[in-house]
Amino acid sequence: MKRLLSILFMVITMLCTQAQEKVTFRLAPEFNKPLKYEMVTKMDIEGPQTVIMDMLMHMDMTYSSFEDSLVNIAAKYSYVKVDVDAGMMTASYDSSKEPLTEIEKIFATQFKPIIENTLTYTMNKLGHIKNIDFPNVSDQIFDKSSVSSFGTTYPNYSISIGDSWNAESKIEQLNVIAKSTFKLAEKTAQGYKIESTVNLEDATGKSVGTTTGYFVVDAKTFTTVSSSTITSVEMQGAKIKTTTELNMVK
Repeated sequence: MKRLLSILFMVITMLCTQAQEKVTFRLAPEFNKPLKYEMVTKMDIEGPQTVIMDMLMHMDMTYSSFEDSLVNIAAKYSYVKVDVDAGMMTASYDSSKEPLTEIEKIFATQFKPIIENTLTYTMNKLGHIKNIDFPNVSDQIFDKSSVSSFGTTYPNYSISIGDSWNAESKIEQLNVIAKSTFKLAEKTAQGYKIESTVNLEDATGKSVGTTTGYFVVDAKTFTTVSSSTITSVEMQGAKIKTTTELNMVK
């Protein structure tokens, strides 16, 4: 019994020590080393027209050197697969196959710029994203706010397991303010798990949607290993639910 109590005390002590350890989150990626990601997005639209869309994308992301305390990031999409169910009509597109039907040719024309061009943006050491540019790609095809699923925003001070912090940003495409609360939940075998809750507000301060989920970031580079987010938005008479899963592929 004494030995068992001794072991339990040691375990409790170790857990308490881990919870009290301070971590300073600062982006420190390996430069010019492509990281491969797979992103799965599912969108459900409830409105005058109900639409379900599933999208699978493969992407290579590369970090380049700091300039004025910013990291330059380039993301190149190599593969896109889309399935759309609009009730009476269904359609699919696979970028690895030659388009045969008219609808496939339309999809191919729309998604061609995504594959042929490179998405670039900058990020400071705390994860604040700026200067998003995706040349020749329309906002209807690519939502720039989705770049936020690639990473999280860090506090400018050291934190411990269980600590929370806030951040605020503007999503230009939707014309809303994103007010975020993050929490350092735990340290896993993959890295640090950060839970997030985001409230989306319009210009009047009214809530138009929420995003909940988590990010897992590497314990050394603090770059994203995986993430999972669910966004629910109600705008212009339609309810839109978007689920996004991002995973690094070895």
